[in-house]
Order: sequence, then structure tokens, then C-alpha cells
Amino acid sequence: MARDSIRDGRQRFTKSVTDAEKRAEAARLRAQGWTYPRIAAELGYADRAVACKAVQQVLRETAQDAGDEFRTIKREQLRLLTEATWEILEREHIMVSNGRVVSLDDEPLKDPGPALNAISLLLRINESERKLEGADEPARVSVEAQQIGAEIAHILDELGKSCDDGST
Repeated sequence: MARDSIRDGRQRFTKSVTDAEKRAEAARLRAQGWTYPRIAAELGYADRAVACKAVQQVLRETAQDAGDEFRTIKREQLRLLTEATWEILEREHIMVSNGRVVSLDDEPLKDPGPALNAISLLLRINESERKLEGADEPARVSVEAQQIGAEIAHILDELGKSCDDGST
């Protein structure tokens, strides 16, 4: 039987484009309601378990890709916010009261407010970056998040069982 994978320079199998396409087609067929035995027969997988594992791999990769794309977008947004905030921080700000520049000995007084606000914003941006990158351990996990995590784990367990027990 011909493999959809090719060997790399160290004689290990690597995934080929056709293998990825085949897994994607398996996931599409499963989404249309096809059974794993039917998918295996249609796409030439050895058996239903291999077809099931192919679909599960697509689901894991899709979730990972979506998460990576989201983090990339958020990183760019935080970078732009950081640049804009540094521009504010580096500017000289003059104190104004009732539409008039506040002076002392004919010298405009500097207003520290915008710089302090920019520093506060930079700290919040930094906190968001740490959270995005997972650098901070979560302080608490809500009961809702724990329940959702348990439900996801249960669904994944059931998917794994359906691959192993010969069900559709």
C-alpha cells in the first residue's frame, strides 16, 4: 500500500500535503454525517480507527491554528498600542487651565498627568502581553471555567472511545 507520507533525511516519515488534504477531507465527510468505516473505505484508510484519528487530528490542528491566529492579531494590536503610548509619554505636555497655559515666571508649567496616564497604560499593556503569552500563572479559575474544562475533557474522552470501540 502506498503511504501518504514521505521520509525525511533521517528516514522518519513526515506528513505530506496530500496526507493533510486527506485528513481535511475525512473531517469534511465526518461533518456531513459520514461514519468512520465509510470514511475509511472512501479515502483508503486501513480501518475506521485510523479514519477517526485523522478527523481528531484535524480538529486539534484547527483549534491550534485559530488560537495562533488570534494571538498573532492580539500581539499586533498590543504592539501598536505600545508605540502610540510611548509617543504620548515622550512628548512634552504643558499645563492648561480654563483654556490658558499655566506659567510660572513666564515659563509654561509641564503637566505630568498625560505622562503618568501613559505609564499606567503601558503597565496594563504589559500585563495583557504577559497574559497572552501565558507568562503569568492564573490567580484563580472560576467554577464556570472548571465546568467547561471538565465538559471539554469529557467530550474528548468520548471521541477517543468512539475511535477505539468500533462505534461510528
